[in-house]
Amino acid sequence: MSGTANSKKFVFSGRWTPQREESGRAFLSFKYWATSDLGIGVDYRPVSEQLSVAATYRLISEDPRGWRPAVILGTSVDDFTDGGDEVESRSYFATFSKALPQFKFWHVIPAPYVGAVWIDDLNELRPLAGLSLSHRNASVVLQYSGTDTHLTVTRPINDQLSVSAIYWGFRYPGVGMRWSF
Repeated sequence: MSGTANSKKFVFSGRWTPQREESGRAFLSFKYWATSDLGIGVDYRPVSEQLSVAATYRLISEDPRGWRPAVILGTSVDDFTDGGDEVESRSYFATFSKALPQFKFWHVIPAPYVGAVWIDDLNELRPLAGLSLSHRNASVVLQYSGTDTHLTVTRPINDQLSVSAIYWGFRYPGVGMRWSF
């Protein structure tokens, strides 16, 4: 979710990382944006047949011309690593994010974020951080989820469909897609 308003009402996304454990191998998500700031939906893990509720709320939109960051709150069931074991847990997060001025010579817009995540099954509050580098032809996102670091390279096909290469936890390669309408 970016720090500015959303124009699509429905978002369907999927991820496949074949070398991961059962619950993390395949992941599908469907979200309905009731408003430009509130998204509610379901996540489904077909291999382990688990269904869960997810929600995202943009409490404050970023100011695209000023320095006010976006404040985003949410909950979902996510994958975390604890002592080498994969843990699937309900989590609650809050982030501050801000798109910075474009690097004119590369036409890249950097957008860092920081925040925190509460992981129910670990009973811990952990830091979150990431950096998105967006170009009109692709984006690269490096993120720390509270226990793992992930790398995602995304290529938009059109304004509704994008495909991604994922390196989950810097251990497992995968692919993803996102369709919004």
